[in-house]
Parts: sequence; C-alpha cells; structure tokens
Amino acid sequence: MRAAFIDRYGPPEVVRIMEVPTPAPADDEVLVEASATTVNSGDARVRALRVPRGVGPLMRLRLGLTGPRQPILGFETAGRVAAVGSAVTAFRPGDRVVASRGFRFGCHAEFVTVAEDGQIARIPAALDDAGAVSLCFGGSTALNFFRLGKLAAGEALLVNGASGAVGTMAVQIAKHMGAEVTAVCSAANAALLARLGADHVIDYAAEDFTRNGRRYDVIMDNHGNAPYSRVKASLRPGGRFLMVIGDLGQMVAASWRKPAIGGSPPVTADDYRTLMSLAERGALTPVIDTVLPFTQIVEAHRRVDSGHKVGSVVLAFDRDG
Repeated sequence: MRAAFIDRYGPPEVVRIMEVPTPAPADDEVLVEASATTVNSGDARVRALRVPRGVGPLMRLRLGLTGPRQPILGFETAGRVAAVGSAVTAFRPGDRVVASRGFRFGCHAEFVTVAEDGQIARIPAALDDAGAVSLCFGGSTALNFFRLGKLAAGEALLVNGASGAVGTMAVQIAKHMGAEVTAVCSAANAALLARLGADHVIDYAAEDFTRNGRRYDVIMDNHGNAPYSRVKASLRPGGRFLMVIGDLGQMVAASWRKPAIGGSPPVTADDYRTLMSLAERGALTPVIDTVLPFTQIVEAHRRVDSGHKVGSVVLAFDRDG
C-alpha cells in the first residue's frame, strides 16, 4: 500500500510517499481501506517539530530524537471496512466508517487498522467520506474542551482562532449546545462564521477583544496568541479559559490555575458517533479548505503551514494512481 513516510523533522518536502506492507487486522481489529484523510495542524507541528516554547526536548523524547518514531502521521481516516479480525462483531466488510488511532497516528496510508472498541464510528448515508473525516479532529477537540470546561446553555463563549478546523467546529457545536458565541477571525472569514451560527464576529485586525470591555463565561484559544494572562480580565466571575494551544509556561500555569484548562484530551468512539449524529441531523456542517489527491500531501502540508487554511485540508485517495 501507499503511505506518507517521514524519517526526519523538517519542512513539507520531508514527506515522501512510499510503498509499505499492508497491515493485517488482529483478532480484535478492523482494517479500513481509506478514501480520505486530513492533514491538520497537529500533523504539521509533528512533521516540523514545531512545538510550543519550552516543550521541544520533551517532545523529542516522546516522538523521536531526530524524526518521528511513527514515520506515518495522520490522525484520522474515512473509508470502508476491508476486513475484520476473528473476534470482531460490531463491524463487517463494506461498512463506511471514520476512525482514528489517536496520537499513535498512522492514518496517512491507504489501509489502517483500528481496534473494534477504539476510535471508530459509522458514517451516515447522507455524509460523504471527505465531509465525515473533516469533522473529526476539530470536532472531537471542541467536544472534549467543552466537556472539561462545562460549557452550558445560555453562557457566553468567545472562540479565538475561529476559522480553523477546531474553531469552525467549536462555533457550531457551542451553538447547538445553546451558548451565545463570539467568533474572532479575519475579516475575510467573518461571513463564514456568521453562517455557521456565530452571534457576534470580531475582526482581530480591527478590534482587540481583550480591550473592548466585554466579558465571557468561557474563552477558547485555538491560536496560541491569547494566553490566560492576556484574557483573564475578559472572563466573568467563575469563567473558564480553554487553552487548546499553549507553551510550557502556560501549561504549567493551567495545572494550578482553576479557570485555565489545557492538555490533549483523549478522543473516543462516543465523540465520533456524536459528530456523525450531529452532521446527520444538520446541526454540524463540514468546513473544507481544499481537497487534494493523496499524492499532493506535500502541498497539503504547505497549505497548513501557511496559517491561512479555513476548516480542514482533506486528502483523497485515487485507487488508479
């Protein structure tokens, strides 16, 4: 099978497509034949070892000293079940699914094995594979942070960095939960965020949300440029700060500051089932920046590195290529 292989940290050009053995599912595993995957900000950061200040040495120890120990990145995949292990009962060949191996990666490949009780869910008939896979990274991140932050109906939420994969999902999920949502983005993306349900949109180039006098129950920072020290005056009493991206100092501070919540929450099959159900009911719309052939994965990494993508960058597998 074809897979995108990385043997050293560096720019997008370090990614190479190679032929590697097709995995066989263990007794409790499902083998997914992929039709679509994504390149998200996490993939790009691991590829470049572009990590928050202060955590570089720790990440080298965790990921690999000179290159990723797992040379095939990719957080999520969508496709059809090609085979199942002898003990699998919940899925059968032909089922359309989204799946993830979490931070074990491995989804930038034509075939991926996932545990039956792992991060895997069926795709509803009305949703295509590209749309389904585009929901997963941002949607699961938003669900987990809202769960940890105990976002409630009627609360005021501000989403900083609202036009990326996490932000576009966070705005929609929060509206579905009954929150009043303020989206911070560029003027070019304001109309999109309004269509996705944002009650208020702030152009970061024209207005500093930390200085406009408004206060929120929950502030979610997806960009990394709005640390707790900058936004704390914009939180109401009892307010919570959701730090999706932060450096080592901010992570340490989050561990003892009650209003600040950080970390990498785990993805679950329940999260994926929730996302698929919301999309089936029309409460969650995929936001896709671009769809590229898998053979153009280097260009996909470049697009993510640009910092200007809106929603998800999707790769489609061409079985004739």
